[in-house]
Amino acid sequence: MRVNYLLEDTALFGGVKVPLHHANLLHRRGHRVRIVSRGPAPDWYSIECEFLTVPEFASKTVPEADIHVATFWTTIGPASGLESGQAVHYCQGFEGGYTHNTSEHSAIAEAYSTPLPAFVVSSHLGELLAERFDRPSRRVPPALEPIWTPRWRVAPRKRPRVLVLHPFEIDWKGVVTALEAARLLREGGVEAHVVRISQWPLVDAERELLKSDEFLCRLEPSQVARVVSGCDLLLAPSWEQEGFGLPVIEAMASGVPVVASRIAAFEETAAGAAELVPARQPRAFAEAARKVLGDSHRWRRMRRAGLRAARRFSEKEVSVDLESAMDWIGSGDWRRRS
Repeated sequence: MRVNYLLEDTALFGGVKVPLHHANLLHRRGHRVRIVSRGPAPDWYSIECEFLTVPEFASKTVPEADIHVATFWTTIGPASGLESGQAVHYCQGFEGGYTHNTSEHSAIAEAYSTPLPAFVVSSHLGELLAERFDRPSRRVPPALEPIWTPRWRVAPRKRPRVLVLHPFEIDWKGVVTALEAARLLREGGVEAHVVRISQWPLVDAERELLKSDEFLCRLEPSQVARVVSGCDLLLAPSWEQEGFGLPVIEAMASGVPVVASRIAAFEETAAGAAELVPARQPRAFAEAARKVLGDSHRWRRMRRAGLRAARRFSEKEVSVDLESAMDWIGSGDWRRRS
């Protein structure tokens, strides 16, 4: 198959990394894959297929393909307007539910109303597309690169390394909740060594809320993997807007137990492996973290459960799902409603 992935930009975010990784996986399976972006080739991720920078997504600038994959709401319309092939929308989260872009919500809903089939990272997104926009979908989750591996460990450190990811400014990622939970841990006698990783620099509002022991900015995936595997616990307090929560399975694949929000995305990927607590409740996160870090047997059970759960997202497993989904699009079977 000839497949184009349309990327609005190549900024350092999981929502960009996932389609880049999928493109590499399809390329390895012998398909002719091309990344077409309005931004430059990323300096933080290795791309194995062809990369093309274009000023706009139009038939005169986007090469012909059998399948064009829109990867963000702004690329849905352009993908559907291309003359060659079939367009499909890869939905990693419903942008119309975010809090920072309320002025764009009506335009997002209009784009989502385009009658395209979709790939979704989680089942709850497929349900949303079907119920609200009457669109069919196939679940195609992210895959885990081989860089996510565990270190030999039998217990958390006496001073546990507690990891908090994502930019402080993206409220629905729940960083405020995680930092408040870390503060409560410290106040309760757990001397947590807080490790922060963000795509953006430290801001005063975060500094005033909690002083992290380490603040790491704009790390490449391989660097993140080394940091994650050296931690004892991940706090993942995203709100319901979360589409998948890639760091949760990356942490589990690294042998790091997880305390996460009880939301649809994490119930699908991490139930039975992570400790799930109500979102936006720092005390619930702190109490769950205290119990995990204070009980070596529990910590090891969660570590083993996380490693088992993460195996579902191996490159081998996801490659099969991805190729099957592409066949579903290319064959036209997506038009047949069950």
